[in-house]
Amino acid sequence: MSKNPLLLIHKTVGNNFDGNKKLPYSSISYIPINDIMKNILVNAKVKRLKAGWRILLFLLIFFTFSSLIFIVKPLFGAITKRAFLEDYSLIIVSILAFGATVSVYLSRKFWDKKTFISLGLEWNKQTIKDLVFGFILSGLMAAVFFLLLLLFGLLEFNGFNFQESSLSNSFNFVHFMSVVTVGSMGLMLLEHILVGYWEELVFRGYIFQNIVEGLGIKIAIIVSCLLYGLIHYANPNATILSSIIIIGFGFLRLYGYLSTQMLWLSMGMHIGWNFFQGPIFGFAASGHKKATLLQHSFLSDRHYLTGGEFGPEGSVFIIPILILTLLVMKWYSKKNYPNIKKVIANALYN
Repeated sequence: MSKNPLLLIHKTVGNNFDGNKKLPYSSISYIPINDIMKNILVNAKVKRLKAGWRILLFLLIFFTFSSLIFIVKPLFGAITKRAFLEDYSLIIVSILAFGATVSVYLSRKFWDKKTFISLGLEWNKQTIKDLVFGFILSGLMAAVFFLLLLLFGLLEFNGFNFQESSLSNSFNFVHFMSVVTVGSMGLMLLEHILVGYWEELVFRGYIFQNIVEGLGIKIAIIVSCLLYGLIHYANPNATILSSIIIIGFGFLRLYGYLSTQMLWLSMGMHIGWNFFQGPIFGFAASGHKKATLLQHSFLSDRHYLTGGEFGPEGSVFIIPILILTLLVMKWYSKKNYPNIKKVIANALYN
């Protein structure tokens, strides 16, 4: 008896002749169930799991590592979940960055059968240039937004908030991070580096590139941007407008990858945007706010203009800035990656 179970298929396959009449006849076929399962799970051409299953397995590994966040929470005392997420966010993003790195590495090695750096992480002479350019470009975006609110009388500048570092016998991390000093700003920059790294690695790296392999680039762009906006809708003070604008930011980051075939430009922009809009210019960063260098107050309660407690991503003023930034990115990629245009065109139109 066969060890491979069989699935009976009964179907009409042709006609028999009986005199002048055509009579349908049936055929019974037996298809091994194991073959059916392989067809569902495995891409026979490349002999590996199909893209959807690879993404699912990656997410399972990543969520397993992410659960470490709540395992370490009791180590910080009897504090609420919200207080833990706000006061110890550096610890949280460190765990997420570590989890993302290990999860992507294992998934690339065992499911994708590719290397980690093939996601667009090759380190070369262009890498630093991409990171720095993206970082500065996002700083200019935040600066233009700040100036627009000043120009339209929506914001009042109240000065700088900076203190000299002071060492004491009783160090308190929460208090240290609540005051703007060289040390706290350095740690906030580190936090945003980790956020930019793991989010780009996961969203524009592993998930997006696997969706491209499974469904094609057009659908991958739509799914990736919508997913990015939907995830940020769960952030504090999020609105429908902010989620729509976040979709635009998702496309901006995707374009950073597509126009260079590297993740570095997108990472630099992500790091710079979070760092400059929050710790430097004093806006909330996607609903999260901490100590900031520049102090200001809003002169209007029209959040669709100021962004309110969500930040610039909740303001219509950021939309023309996004468009202008996209044009600058197009110029930059054309100058530094002249051959990539053909790659994008072939992917989109073939």
